[in-house]
Amino acid sequence: MTKTEYYKRLARIFWSYRRKRTRLSYNPIRLWIEATSWCNLACVMCPNKELPKEQKGYMEFDLFRKIADEAAGFVYEIHLLHRGESLLHPRFFDMVRHARDKGIVTKFHTNGTLLDEDKARALIASGLDQFSFSFDGYDAASYEAIRVKGDFEKTAGNIVRFLEIKKALGARKPATYLELIDMPERYRSQDKDAKAKFLARFEGLPLDGLEIKEFHNWAGNLGAVPCGRKYSPSSFLWSALIIFWNGDVLPCTQDFTGLLKLDNVREKSLAEIWNGPALIGLRERLLRKDYAGLNPCAGCDRLWRKQFLGIPTEYAWKALFKKMP
Repeated sequence: MTKTEYYKRLARIFWSYRRKRTRLSYNPIRLWIEATSWCNLACVMCPNKELPKEQKGYMEFDLFRKIADEAAGFVYEIHLLHRGESLLHPRFFDMVRHARDKGIVTKFHTNGTLLDEDKARALIASGLDQFSFSFDGYDAASYEAIRVKGDFEKTAGNIVRFLEIKKALGARKPATYLELIDMPERYRSQDKDAKAKFLARFEGLPLDGLEIKEFHNWAGNLGAVPCGRKYSPSSFLWSALIIFWNGDVLPCTQDFTGLLKLDNVREKSLAEIWNGPALIGLRERLLRKDYAGLNPCAGCDRLWRKQFLGIPTEYAWKALFKKMP
C-alpha cells in the first residue's frame, strides 16, 4: 500500500466514524493477530495471569497463512500479538516473513526476556518493520515488582545486545522503541537518577524512541472508569479486527477474554465478519451510548478519552505518522 493509499484509507475511516456509519464501504486497515496467548511473565497490570487454561494456545501456521493471504488485498499492517508473548511461538519468524512477502507491514511488542542473540538476528533477518520492548521500571526493584518473573539485568542486557547487533549489521529495520506504562505510584520511590542511568545504557545505539503509555483498565478488569472525559465509541470498530490464536474474531483489543466474539475466521471471511450483523449491531449500540450491561464495554475506560474533532487523540497522531504501536 502506497503512502497516498494509506492516507486515503485513513480519510475514509475518519469520515465513516464521524458520520456514524455502521455498514462500511471498506475493509479493516489493521489486524491484531494473536500468535499465542501464553506468556512467561505475570505482570501486575496484565490480566493474562488470570486467563483460564482453555484460552491458552498457539495459532497454527496454516491458519495464520490463510488470514494473511486473505488480508493482503486491503490490510496495511498486522500486529502480531495480543494477550501473550509472541516470541514463545515456534514459527513466529515464519509468520513475519509470510506477511512481509504479502506486502503487509508487520509489528509487535515483546517483553524482551526471550530475545537472546539468535532470536535477535532472526528478528532482523525476518524483515519485521517495527516493534517495542515493553519494559517498566528504571531499576531492578521497580522492574521486578511490576514484571513479575522477569530479571531486570538479563532483560536490559537483551535489549542492549539486540541494538548492538542491529547497529553492527547497519540494519534500518525494525524500528525499535522502548515502551513503559505511566504508573507514577510505582516510580515515585525510585532514585531521581535512576531514569538517566537506565537510559544511558542505550547511548549511541539505534533506539528509535521512548514511549510512555497511558495506563488503562483492560475494560474494567483493573479498576473503574475515570470521570471528566468525553464519551467516544471505540474507533477500533471502524478500523481494525482482533483475531485470537484459535481464529475467534473480536472487535477490540480490550475484550481480553472474548466476551464479544463476532465469529471465527475458519468459518467466515474477514470481509463477511467486518460487515456482519454482530459488528454492525455493536457499532450501532455504542453510537447510541447503549453500553449499560454490555460487557466488557460497560467497564472500559477506552470509551472515555481526550478527543480532537470527535476522534480519540491517544492513537490519532501515531496512526497519521504510521507509528501505531
